[in-house]
Amino acid sequence: MRKQLIDNLKKLVDLPPIFKGENRHFTESELAAFLNDSGTLAITDLILAQLREVTELDDTLVAFFSYEELLGKATLFFFRHLLHNDARAKTTLETLQRECLLVKVDAIQTTQEQLLTRLQQQLEQQNASAIAAIQAGNFAKVEQLTPALKRLQNAIDTVPQRLQAAVVAWQDSHQQFIEFSQRFDNWRHLLDAKVDQVLDAVSTLGDIDQTLKTLLQEFRAFKYKYELSEHVKARDEFTHHSPESAAKIEQALATLKRLPVHNYELMNLAGTVVSSTGSVAEAEQLFLEARDCAQNPPEKALASFNLFQVRLRRQAYPEALADLQSAINLEPSYALHNVNRYPMEKLLGVGGMGCVFLCRDLDEDNRQVVVKCFWEGHKGARHEVFKEARIMREIAGDYVPKPLHWDYADAIRQEKPYFVTEYIEGALDGETWLSKKGKLDLANGLEVAKQIAQGLALAHQAGVCHFDLKPANLLLKSVNNRLRVKIIDFGLARVATSLKQQAAKTQAHSGKSLLVQNVFGTLDYAPPEQLGDMRYGEPDASSDVFAFGATLYRLLSGESPRFPHPSELPDSPELQLLLLDCLKPDPKKRPAIEDVIERLSSLLEKTEKKPGTVFRDSLKNGGKGPEMVIMPAGQFRMGDVQGTGGDREKPVHKVSVKSFAMGRYPVTVGEFRQFVESTGYKTEAEKGKDDNNWRKPYFSQDDNHPVVCVSWNDAVVYVKWLSEQTGKEYRLPTESEWEYGARGGTETDYWWGNEFGKNRANCYDSGSQWSNKSTSPVGSFKGNPFGLYDTVGNIWEWVADKWHENYEGAPIDGSVWEEGGENYRVLRGGSWFFRPWFARTANCNRDDSDGRNDYDGFRVVSSVAWT
Repeated sequence: MRKQLIDNLKKLVDLPPIFKGENRHFTESELAAFLNDSGTLAITDLILAQLREVTELDDTLVAFFSYEELLGKATLFFFRHLLHNDARAKTTLETLQRECLLVKVDAIQTTQEQLLTRLQQQLEQQNASAIAAIQAGNFAKVEQLTPALKRLQNAIDTVPQRLQAAVVAWQDSHQQFIEFSQRFDNWRHLLDAKVDQVLDAVSTLGDIDQTLKTLLQEFRAFKYKYELSEHVKARDEFTHHSPESAAKIEQALATLKRLPVHNYELMNLAGTVVSSTGSVAEAEQLFLEARDCAQNPPEKALASFNLFQVRLRRQAYPEALADLQSAINLEPSYALHNVNRYPMEKLLGVGGMGCVFLCRDLDEDNRQVVVKCFWEGHKGARHEVFKEARIMREIAGDYVPKPLHWDYADAIRQEKPYFVTEYIEGALDGETWLSKKGKLDLANGLEVAKQIAQGLALAHQAGVCHFDLKPANLLLKSVNNRLRVKIIDFGLARVATSLKQQAAKTQAHSGKSLLVQNVFGTLDYAPPEQLGDMRYGEPDASSDVFAFGATLYRLLSGESPRFPHPSELPDSPELQLLLLDCLKPDPKKRPAIEDVIERLSSLLEKTEKKPGTVFRDSLKNGGKGPEMVIMPAGQFRMGDVQGTGGDREKPVHKVSVKSFAMGRYPVTVGEFRQFVESTGYKTEAEKGKDDNNWRKPYFSQDDNHPVVCVSWNDAVVYVKWLSEQTGKEYRLPTESEWEYGARGGTETDYWWGNEFGKNRANCYDSGSQWSNKSTSPVGSFKGNPFGLYDTVGNIWEWVADKWHENYEGAPIDGSVWEEGGENYRVLRGGSWFFRPWFARTANCNRDDSDGRNDYDGFRVVSSVAWT
């Protein structure tokens, strides 16, 4: 590039002079403009414009000239040299100086030298003080002097930069000289004031040292008064501060914030005291500063552990776990359990007894386990302290997670007990279930309630109480189409103290209810006797009955049980009465757990879904799902039983089907619209800009007609949404499920016989008023023996299976035939546009998964929790 630039510059040497054309001198304004090396009249731009008039310029050369105004600055250098000996310039400058309108550079240099001398003297004095402090061993004094020394040194270092600014400004026009002289004068006064401030600050360093000592004494006094330690503890949350003491702590904290220097001991002390007031954000910042000030690993470890504790308060679980891990890495004694065997992967939660981690068991094939670590453990022999947990494993294995191990993290002192259980993958605790899947319906709620009550009954018979039952201590998981429950934290009351009762007192008197709830969980499930109401005696098995009623109310209503109301529960007077009985304040008036089980069994028998039962699941958005009918379990012969069909319907084979629920009708326009309005979904027809789509097919449709112009892909998205809205498993029927339901226990071509007849269904030339014209409203014709409508004609219905040319190798258990086959999906049932032969129960059709026609729709099925 250098060679290229030199070659291009040589070409410009022989050009005629530029700026030639007027035989006169420059005016004052032109001279001022030329003395600017940047701006709208920059010299670089001016020269380049002149050059372009006489020659063609290379782009690289232009870029070189323009870079940081290189050409303009070079030209200015020569202008200044010429002007130095110009009589006019000398006269002008002398006049400006005489009228005090121009500051000479040598005056600026003199000012700089004076200022530097003054600052250097001050720096030497403070350096001497620092050296004396070092010799005296007063390192705290050295730490206090350091910031002031740095500020003085910085002021000295910036003086030459200010002078350079003056020199550059002097190169501007005479007006700019005047403006700079004013700016420089102001700057000089400001710098003098700043130096005075620095000197004042230095003179008060002795006062800072005394302030630090005073603050340390004050925070130590707070620590002893409120029985706090250097380690933040869960119990600290219950510290009660009067308005006067809270004001003193706030005043001390304000003084601390004004200090220019901090130290580790003070910041850690202040954080411990401030965290006990409930000021979590302030405490977190103090511990962060303490960790920054820490001089050795033990100090950093303590600050990290305290950060772990305060971040638990605001449920910042990932950050809290990282802080705990940092503390353990620096000082292993901070481990709450045996982390060498059970390394931590995730902090799952925090409660009244302790915190819970998801870990790996390195001694057992690296499997995932749950480890609960306790805030305050009881001391004693392991077999006594963990006795109730062992009992629960033996008597209630179906109702609690399997206990795997238990021990003390500090076995010598019998401190920091922990408890290890199996990890149930895919299970959701009750609160998470409510947030993701919504409240339980009556049938599932009763089934869950009975399992909880049975677990409580077994425990009570063995003399074990839970004392902390709530939705968050239940794990729910669907197993074999049934909702199964595991009760966690069962049998741990003997292991550790629950701080729930003290939390209740704190919530009532300290005004820290939100923090108490974050750390120790909601108190809405604890009966009066567990919250300190001595009228009702000590907690016992009836306390679990109260918590059971509150828990079930929450699961069925989605509302807090603090102020229960029957209108929030399912429409079942017996259930409403049962829960209100459990929630009576007086323990003697609550039913025994055995009575609860008996009443639940009676309710279940009355509400159990039997074959033929029609129901509609509630949606989270407040609506209702499609009407569903329970299909009985059974066997049937699938395919062309009558011999009137084609090869696709052979061989006829026997299929066994479990009980399931099937849509009473095909999904209607109104039901599909509810989905679209809830999600904003666009069908594949709409995305393809088809005029003929579900909103406006070639014929008009009201909300009671089956939805059409939907593809198999559209139907799958709908059933996924329906599952999320109801908390149940909804899907498309398998081909065998569809035929089983459509036959209704018969083996004829149509469920009513082998002859189609007239006006029995909506097909082409069927004699109905909709024949050959459009779909008919669902339920316009008689239903089959299983209570299903429109299984013959009206619309083709998508099912889950892939297309196969015959039934060789077809499933015989009612499951979906997904593997193999061609890339088509199956349709069943015929339609208004097809002749009756196509509507035979055994017949089938096919289309691409994105195909859509004004005679294609679908119906849904769902699993039944019990048969």
